[in-house]
Amino acid sequence: MSKFSVRNPLTVFMAVIVAIVLGIVSYTRMTPDLMPSIDLPYVVVDTSYAGATPEKVETVVSKPIEQSMGTLDGIKNITSTSSENVSMIMLEFEEETNMDSATVDILQKLNQIEGYWDDMVGTPYIMKMNPNMMPVAVASVQMDGMDKSELSNLLDETLLNRLEGINGVASIATTGNVDEEVSVLLSQSKIDSLYEKIYAELDKNFEEPQKQLDDSKKQLDEAVKGFEKAIADIDSNADMPADMKEQAKAQITSSPEYVQVQEGLKNLEQGQQELDKSKEELHKKIDLSALLSMDTLSGILTAEDFAMPAGYVKEGDAKWIVNVGDEIKSIEEIQNLVLADLKIDGVEPVRIKDVADVVVTDDSADIYAKINGEDGVVLSFSKQSSYATADVADNIAEKFDELSKEYEGLHFVTLMNQGDYINLVVDSITSSLLWGALFAVIVLFIFLRDIRPTFITLCSIPVSVIFAVVLMYFSGISLNMMSLSGLSIAVGMLVDNSIVVIENIYRLKSKGESVAKAAISGAVQVAGAITASTLTTICVFLPIVFVDGLTRTLFVDMALTLGYALVASLIIALTFVPATASKILKKDIRKKHESPNGITAKYRKAVTWCLSHKIAVFAVALVLLVGSILAELSRGFTFMPDMDMPQLSATLETEFGTSFEDTTALADEAIKRIQGIEDVETVGAMISSDSAMSMLGGSGGSSNSVTFYIMLDENKKRSSSEIIKEINELCSDLDCDFNATGSTDISALMGGSGISVNIYGDDIEQLQKSAEEISEIVSGVEGTQNITNGLEENDPALKITVDKEKAMLKGLTVAQVFSEISDSLTTEKKAIDVIFDDTSYQVYVSDENTDSLSVDDIKNYVMEVTAQDGTVSEVKLSDVASVEETESLSSITRQNQKRYLTVSSEIADGYNVSLVSSDVEKALESYEAPKGITFEISGENENIMESMKQLVEMLLLGVMLVYMIMVAQFQSLKSPFIIMFTIPLAFTGGMLALLVTGFEISVISMLGFVMLCGIIVNNGIVLVDYINQLRLEGMERRKAIAEAGATRMRPIFMTSITTILGLIVMALGVGDGAEMMQPIAVVCIGGLLYATLLTLFVIPCLYDLMNKKELKKLSKEDLEISKL
Repeated sequence: MSKFSVRNPLTVFMAVIVAIVLGIVSYTRMTPDLMPSIDLPYVVVDTSYAGATPEKVETVVSKPIEQSMGTLDGIKNITSTSSENVSMIMLEFEEETNMDSATVDILQKLNQIEGYWDDMVGTPYIMKMNPNMMPVAVASVQMDGMDKSELSNLLDETLLNRLEGINGVASIATTGNVDEEVSVLLSQSKIDSLYEKIYAELDKNFEEPQKQLDDSKKQLDEAVKGFEKAIADIDSNADMPADMKEQAKAQITSSPEYVQVQEGLKNLEQGQQELDKSKEELHKKIDLSALLSMDTLSGILTAEDFAMPAGYVKEGDAKWIVNVGDEIKSIEEIQNLVLADLKIDGVEPVRIKDVADVVVTDDSADIYAKINGEDGVVLSFSKQSSYATADVADNIAEKFDELSKEYEGLHFVTLMNQGDYINLVVDSITSSLLWGALFAVIVLFIFLRDIRPTFITLCSIPVSVIFAVVLMYFSGISLNMMSLSGLSIAVGMLVDNSIVVIENIYRLKSKGESVAKAAISGAVQVAGAITASTLTTICVFLPIVFVDGLTRTLFVDMALTLGYALVASLIIALTFVPATASKILKKDIRKKHESPNGITAKYRKAVTWCLSHKIAVFAVALVLLVGSILAELSRGFTFMPDMDMPQLSATLETEFGTSFEDTTALADEAIKRIQGIEDVETVGAMISSDSAMSMLGGSGGSSNSVTFYIMLDENKKRSSSEIIKEINELCSDLDCDFNATGSTDISALMGGSGISVNIYGDDIEQLQKSAEEISEIVSGVEGTQNITNGLEENDPALKITVDKEKAMLKGLTVAQVFSEISDSLTTEKKAIDVIFDDTSYQVYVSDENTDSLSVDDIKNYVMEVTAQDGTVSEVKLSDVASVEETESLSSITRQNQKRYLTVSSEIADGYNVSLVSSDVEKALESYEAPKGITFEISGENENIMESMKQLVEMLLLGVMLVYMIMVAQFQSLKSPFIIMFTIPLAFTGGMLALLVTGFEISVISMLGFVMLCGIIVNNGIVLVDYINQLRLEGMERRKAIAEAGATRMRPIFMTSITTILGLIVMALGVGDGAEMMQPIAVVCIGGLLYATLLTLFVIPCLYDLMNKKELKKLSKEDLEISKL
């Protein structure tokens, strides 16, 4: 390969140009992302069961589904939550499960179960969990001079359509957007006025009889007055004796005329009573109560808002479609809909406007969305799965700018943007890569002191990276944190192979060989060694194929990218470097030898001393190894470091039953406090009804939960963790649960955080008792805080138990009782959806006389029962049912067909989760669980240990592969065994580096140790290989050891220092989001520094100890063959 490259340099250069072109094209088509694509093996089955308690939901819905799903292929865990009216079941599958096939199987199982459910159980809704369900961006919108209603109209009519047209946006959820609806409210005053009008018209039919009665009564009253006057005159006659007065009055009152008048008055009164009775009976016939109900109005609206094709009419060759009906198009149409024509002269047909107020209303009093304390609308953008997150986020930002320029006074404030995370992290890692490359070049120039070989070696970095990008593109790897970290880690190693080759070419040329011959021989002589060293670095990642879960998802991209880059660097070192060297190196190179009193002379003296004091050397190395490991292990483990990002989130939750007004007042106070914190730029808060967000941990669906988005100043002076701590402290005295976190807490997002104790059992009371006892034990462990026992306050409930026999005797069934009570508790009913002037409205019917029933109202409720003969009777609810005040469980949780509760705890600042978990485990060892109750500890530590176990297995397999590759290279079992001792040296350096920098052992730092296994042996390979070559040339063993160390010191230092400097920016954690990959760089730098220095002393001692027998000197011809 090298010979061909030197003889055909233009071919090599053209191949490099092709690779560069392909790399540029590939890069422009690749999309940046925060993390590798994560396939979530979860499916949610959501089933409604109207009117059912959590216990009944569990029995009727959740248990049968759990039992059926337990037989699915690949099922791992089944978790269910049975709440009032709804069952939610989370199905977790094994990583390798085909989720499309699993979904089909789930549907088949559900179809089998549905046949056993009654009509009150709804059709199950299946949802595959997808990261795309989470919003890619959350932003607020405000308009100067507009209130909430006006802004909502602008959004609905114009802005939302423009925003939904953004490339890659799948949907936009709005919070704080005022929704308008048409309210049809039955008005008692209008109903009374209608009745008065109707009665007035009906009473006109009785005017003539009433007039006759009134005239007759008037005549009779005149006659009565005449008789009364005559009697009064008799009484006033003072000269008439008393007995004569009585006789005279008796004659008047007994006269036929007087009797006739009295009988007339009596008949007249009877006639008036009959007339009034007729009026009353006629009034009773005009009963509109059945017509003026929510059900009737809703039914009429539905029937009138109707339009459908009825069929076709043929006329000759023409075919006419017949459409019947027309949809309601205006609020006036609703107002003028006829309810009834009473056929009463003078009374027009009764219309909806005669009995109800029909107006457009809004829900502004029931929504909450604020930005820096001011009302606004919050927009949550979800992307289409085929689009890159960063691209969609950029498109959204561009549209915001466009609309802001188009509409004066329109303001968009970004509250959360995944694109920002991605760009920050990608820029940070790219910066680390470029700085690392620059430092590596500087070191090369310092060592080589010649621009030409420095330039040749420098070229290997961009060409190798570009070649790796091409392979990344064709293997479907995106530009994410892990893949770019692989490139950043590799950048310092990309020159290693080229350094070895150019150094060897330089060495041969300084001995007088021609440039072309030196280029060919220099590459050929080290081809085996650099191939082996490259393979050892790559092969440590090969066992990742045996790892599953999150560890594999996270690190496959890094491993492949690193491998691609190193393979590219090997190809470049064996082709491009010799080809270029043969053309541009000087013809008269003469290598300057160092002074005997220089570094090499001092090294020879030091290594000679070490060879004579092996036990002391081994003892120091062993003590440092054991001591550093024990010291670091005592600090505990963590999953992943948190990233310091300029965006935070928080949740505020109030107790069940807290009013909307009280919850929002607390949220307002929290906003006010957070705004006063230094480095806080924007605070957005909202109460959302997004169900997907609720499932994924948001505040969706609950008026007692508020979600906060907190934007920090880009030039903040403090870390995010410090600001989070201050926010939590400031809001700790609020009468609610408040918790602020980082928006990108990786361990919480992917691996869970804190400590959880899952308690299993079937007896609810025993579960609750155990949960309280365990939470007390956990709270006594140092380092725990914010402990919850998983117990929710039971909801107050009225249990109505219908006596079926008594109810039947009264003409009622349980369903009728339910329907009666349900209707009485219903305050409004949705009727229809209408479109007025291109705006959609929902029409709701309500009655202003419908009041919320109290507990006493329910107990004393009276139902009207109509018998078969039409008679109506009243039945008290208490006569046919018992009404009992009880408590109902808010929800029942189950895992793998067992009820369970979870006691959870957060880890206090300054404490390690694995150490605290260990203390909790020890504290619970003495707890004796009641019969039928079991418990297990889970949480972040469980994920840490599982990932660590997999990484240790990966490390051991990698070490085996490294050893086997070296055996194949050396054709010896002994030399590779000696070289393997560089690995514990590297581990010592890595552990010491973690101790010094304050990092705990994490999944990321463990990956650094895995990488060290493949990197550090390269120094040993170079050293041992050259010792063997010198001995084969006939040099004495100890002299060969010293000479090899002195000669190979330069390339060993060059390769190690370039690798270290390539990682230095990453190790410093410069830039937002760089903290996550910091430990891997710290481990590699520490391991390389320590092991590089000690390799030159410990490995020679081991070599001397294990190679007492002198090697046979080879002939010149055999020696040349051995070098090849």
